[in-house]
Amino acid sequence: MRICWIRIEGFRNFDVETINFTDKTLIIGPNDVGKSNMIFALRLLFDKSLSEKDLELCNSDYNAYKKSDEIKITVCLDKIKEDCLKSIFAGDIENESLIIQYRNSKVGEYSIFTGPIEKLIEQKTSRFYLKRLNLEYVNSNRDLFSFMKRIKVQLLEKSKDSLEASQKENDKSSIEIIQKSLNTLNNDINNLNYIKNSLSVVNKELSDLSIHSEGQTVKFTTENNDVDDLLTDLELSYSTKDCSLKIGGDGRNNQIFLATWVSKQKLERTLERVTFFAIEEPEAHLHPHQQRKLSKYLLESFDEQIFITTHSPQIASEFKPNNIVRLYCKNKLTKVAQGGCSKKIAINFKDFGYRLNAISSEVFFSSAVFLVEGPSEKLFYTALANDLSVDLDKYNAIILAVDGVGFKPYIKICKALEIPFIMRTDNDIAKKSIKGVEYLYYSGVSRVIGIYKELISTSKQDTLLQYWKNNYKKNQWIPTQSKSSNDSDDLNSFIKKEIKKSDIFLSEVDLENDLIATNLHHNLLNFYKCKDTVLLLERMQSRKAEYMLSFLEYLQQNNISLSMLKNDPISFPIIRLKEIVEEVAKQ
Repeated sequence: MRICWIRIEGFRNFDVETINFTDKTLIIGPNDVGKSNMIFALRLLFDKSLSEKDLELCNSDYNAYKKSDEIKITVCLDKIKEDCLKSIFAGDIENESLIIQYRNSKVGEYSIFTGPIEKLIEQKTSRFYLKRLNLEYVNSNRDLFSFMKRIKVQLLEKSKDSLEASQKENDKSSIEIIQKSLNTLNNDINNLNYIKNSLSVVNKELSDLSIHSEGQTVKFTTENNDVDDLLTDLELSYSTKDCSLKIGGDGRNNQIFLATWVSKQKLERTLERVTFFAIEEPEAHLHPHQQRKLSKYLLESFDEQIFITTHSPQIASEFKPNNIVRLYCKNKLTKVAQGGCSKKIAINFKDFGYRLNAISSEVFFSSAVFLVEGPSEKLFYTALANDLSVDLDKYNAIILAVDGVGFKPYIKICKALEIPFIMRTDNDIAKKSIKGVEYLYYSGVSRVIGIYKELISTSKQDTLLQYWKNNYKKNQWIPTQSKSSNDSDDLNSFIKKEIKKSDIFLSEVDLENDLIATNLHHNLLNFYKCKDTVLLLERMQSRKAEYMLSFLEYLQQNNISLSMLKNDPISFPIIRLKEIVEEVAKQ
């Protein structure tokens, strides 16, 4: 069995949203977008730890922006093959599928409905199915020691029950020996002179106070006199070689908590119950390598359905793209990209292949993405953003170099996950051969038209594409032929202007040429120790990233700010990035 989808109506920051799931589902999105609310919607139906009071909700649980008076949470279960579910839901299952719905209103009480399809659901008595179907939930605030206190006896008893007869006999003999040792230990402690004398006055006063205290003495003992009490009151410690260390690190505690919690779930597996799991932000206090390992561990530990929320690219990097649910905010409401887990998302990720990793996973969590050619562009625009007071972290924006991958795969990801993006690409003159004849052309113009046609345009009557269809030959000329005679510059200018409306920026030539044409020209000559532009360009285009880093350090050391470029076209992408994020925030 699995939960196929959930539809949330009128609950907290959801209006009406249907979210599709897979067996292993990762839920991502910015803070306060509704990840925990989505999990809580599942808990209302399936978490037996929620009380009747919890299920009644309060006025603040109703969507304020849509002024909702009713909440509906509907789930579809499919692939129902388990006998325990067929028994408890007798008559409600059809074609291995089932609908369960929670309803509540401000003027009534909550109610539960079940049925084979939504049109045929009927009201039932509370959550009658919880003994056979339930959710185990771990929230983001994990207290290892409170958790262990709650489940310690349960773990020990389950482990004891799983022993073979011979093992039980061995343990019984060992326990008797431990009890004798415990008695001896307590006697030895009380025979220590300072222990014995410390309470002699107390015992005399007790005897004088009450006749009932005569013949009785107060003693210091170890905390447990009885071996059964001792063994059920064990404390966690972390052992290394011959030493026991106190457990205290938050990261280590998180790992121990999750490892113990997973062990508990495995011990409790039974054919009489179907359980699925939800874990919020498992990455807490762990460094990136351990986050990736934890993600793999959780995915491999469960055959059952599992839901995980995260803010970590490292956790996300271990999930298949079609297992990702991205939530985002629009007009103060929570929306879901592509309806949740989607084959369309997987298709748009396929261009990455083995290169899909934590670097590209950062895209998942961004409010906007700025795509650039390579590392030198990323270095420059990161420094430019800083000098223009565009705080990329504050705006939850990212600059990504597509070097080695290309623009299209990243654009497909952004569009699949409904993340706003801008891009800037070179527009130098390149060569191509047509029927054996060599031509020159603006490479950037051809590149952006290809991207626009395949990934951005939504109309067959698109004016830009119609213009290109009628004029594309102007973007090719024989080397000995003058460009102006073929109107290539006019085409270049028109395309550059029109494509900017889709947040695609074309360089005049490339980053190096464009920088030379700015107010930085004099500083570049000084840094590269050149007297003419030809030599300067040659040096800038060799070892681009290395020289760019050194040049940026040179500017910083000489208190030269890139803010001088604020009104230069080279800064327009950063300014537009800021505008996009501010527009998203207003929504």
